[in-house]
Amino acid sequence: MQTAELKPLMDRLAPIKVIGAHLAEGAYEVAVQDIHWQQPGSIRVLSKAHCLVELNESAPCPEDERTRYVVCGVDGAERSTGRLNFMPPDTEVSVRWTAGRRRSVVCVMEPRRLGLLAGIDWCWDAADPTLLIDMHNERVHACMRWLVQEMTAPSFASPLQTSALLTMLAIELHRHCVPGSGVPAAPRGRLSSQQLNLIQETIEACAEPSGPSLSALADACGLSARELSSVFKKTTGHTLRSYVATVHIARAKVLLGDEALLIKQVAYRSGFRSAAAFSDAFRRATGLTPVQYRQRLGLPPQRDDGLAH
Repeated sequence: MQTAELKPLMDRLAPIKVIGAHLAEGAYEVAVQDIHWQQPGSIRVLSKAHCLVELNESAPCPEDERTRYVVCGVDGAERSTGRLNFMPPDTEVSVRWTAGRRRSVVCVMEPRRLGLLAGIDWCWDAADPTLLIDMHNERVHACMRWLVQEMTAPSFASPLQTSALLTMLAIELHRHCVPGSGVPAAPRGRLSSQQLNLIQETIEACAEPSGPSLSALADACGLSARELSSVFKKTTGHTLRSYVATVHIARAKVLLGDEALLIKQVAYRSGFRSAAAFSDAFRRATGLTPVQYRQRLGLPPQRDDGLAH
């Protein structure tokens, strides 16, 4: 049986999918898709840092033409997939399917890279395998449907709304699959979620374009500047400088949803000293210019668009 990693496998399957809606950032990818398997098959999947949650919907075809999936998990038991199915990070499963069609909403994400979740010790190895396939959780179902709405009809602050939904989705999946786990604490030598919250709040509250000083962030966390730099990198895998830039880009995405603001106004309010510097940083972070991002949101062009290409 062939073995593949989850994220590369999803990318490899793209040619046989018909995408109804699609949204992707560095830490996640969400797609509404129809897939048609011409032949039955099977594969062993390694999730590694990613996880997958699928909302299976009724395919537009007769019942006997719909594909069926059977998953064999870590406990060796085979289970048929249902409306909601989940594969946690750092797990291995075997999947086999019948020929036919399937319509679903699929979310592939890295929980540790979502918002402020890097400081959480997730303990996915404690997940109950009987709760992963054909799960019954209305909160997870609601999050998945809400994500579809944000993809197909983005509105004010949709990027921020999407980030919040994915964060809630990851937390709810852990609560569902690891019953009685409570709130996971930060591992030793790493920042807690409360400290990460303080860092983000301090960055967002700072009026200086360059962001708060290292000493201000360290004071907020009750650490020395040197200790904060070291522990932050260990917790998130990123430097504080790059994280400040990430927060600025996230703020810019929200502000770009306000069509009354010029690009140069978004640039300054997001912590950049010029529209040109903002455009370069935004393109590096998202692959789009600010103007292209607004076009994706369905907003009309602004009179300073020439500065943002």
